[in-house]
Amino acid sequence: MTKNRKLLFDSHSDEVIKNYMKMNPNEKIPFVRLSKLLSNEQVTLNPKQIAHHWRNNLDPRLCKEPISDEEKTYIYSWVIPHQKACSIIQWNELQNEIVTRFGKFRSRNVLKNIWYSRKRRLDRYNTKVPDNIENPKAKISYILN
Repeated sequence: MTKNRKLLFDSHSDEVIKNYMKMNPNEKIPFVRLSKLLSNEQVTLNPKQIAHHWRNNLDPRLCKEPISDEEKTYIYSWVIPHQKACSIIQWNELQNEIVTRFGKFRSRNVLKNIWYSRKRRLDRYNTKVPDNIENPKAKISYILN
């Protein structure tokens, strides 16, 4: 996916998506139909892109407030015992748990970002730098890669 994701969606397409989802809340495959509705625009949006944009940006239930330390702690403690084989994490389950416990509907993307940023930080902290690397810049490069 391109780095200019925001350019794919303009205010017009956002309004079309919001209105369609509001008018068809129980439709089984709304993103396929939305893709067809928006196909007349300059940029063709596929159903997966629309679903991602809806779930992470447009859904009116989303809580956009900064995430609290208590929520972060809960995410950290929830993920480890709930990881499946090959480190698969069911983010939708965690999303439901956050709603139940804190009453805030967080996007799955926010939950993933919280977990993986901590994981990267811990991985860097726990990375042992070989003794034969003398240059401080090389040590930093080794840790970051």
